[in-house]
Amino acid sequence: MDRKALDDTSRRLRELLLDPQYASRWQAHIGRRQAHALHQSGICQVVANYLWVNDLHPADDEALPRKLKDRVYRALAGSSLSLATLRWFIEAFEMSPEDAATLLRLAGSADAGDAVIGRAVVRPGVLPPRRHRTLSLRDCHLIGPDGLPASHRTAQTIHAEDTLDRYPCVFDTDAACIRVVRGGRCGEPYALGEGLYAVDIMLSEPLRAGQSTDVEYETTFWYRTPPPPEFRRAAAHRLANVDLRVQFHPLRLPQRVWSSEWPSIDAPPSNSEPVELDAEKSVQRHYPTLERTVVGFRWELGRPHR
Repeated sequence: MDRKALDDTSRRLRELLLDPQYASRWQAHIGRRQAHALHQSGICQVVANYLWVNDLHPADDEALPRKLKDRVYRALAGSSLSLATLRWFIEAFEMSPEDAATLLRLAGSADAGDAVIGRAVVRPGVLPPRRHRTLSLRDCHLIGPDGLPASHRTAQTIHAEDTLDRYPCVFDTDAACIRVVRGGRCGEPYALGEGLYAVDIMLSEPLRAGQSTDVEYETTFWYRTPPPPEFRRAAAHRLANVDLRVQFHPLRLPQRVWSSEWPSIDAPPSNSEPVELDAEKSVQRHYPTLERTVVGFRWELGRPHR
């Protein structure tokens, strides 16, 4: 985060924490409701409670609020603010999608051309007709030091079966920001219903039938409630040359990992086999083809390192 982004993000964070809807959370820990200045201890207690409740820090570490003081001070003073710390604030204070999107954009993790998904900032919509097939797909899912998904990068080669000007990306969370790295730009996000959201990647150059192109995009997350410890790739239609990889942070390694298959998104795994971390603390698997199935990895996180 550069100097300007740090200053702007820190200033907006301070403003939000003084807003009554968020201030009431830290004011509850200092015994008064009309504080006109930020109270660091109260804010640390809110963040600590979030980390404890969501098993992101050992519950028996009663000194956690005190340990957070330096990090919280640096974030509010504008001297240091990582995206991981910013996500703690967003989640601990249950910030609205609009406020979360503002902070992420100021921090530089979301540019003007990116799409930020949130229940309050998307319109209803429907997926465009399917006019392509996937020739290859590579997923890399990154788990942060807090044990939560930090980012996800997908590189895909698509082949047009008819005139094609967009590729839809579907997500099962409203707490995400999508950035196109190569091959196009983001359209406006829209809600599909039943907890699903989508963003159309508008291709840099429309394809005619028979043409192919590469698309690469990255998703960052700010989950308010930790998702299940798993990564899944659904293949409703035929996918070819699929590589899946989950990269774990060295400060929050899993105790066990399984490569699994699910008959559908809402069903328990039908098949699982244990897998070992490689030298880079990741697991990966290649599938020559996938169709009408869901595959991926499940894991059991170890306790965080202090």
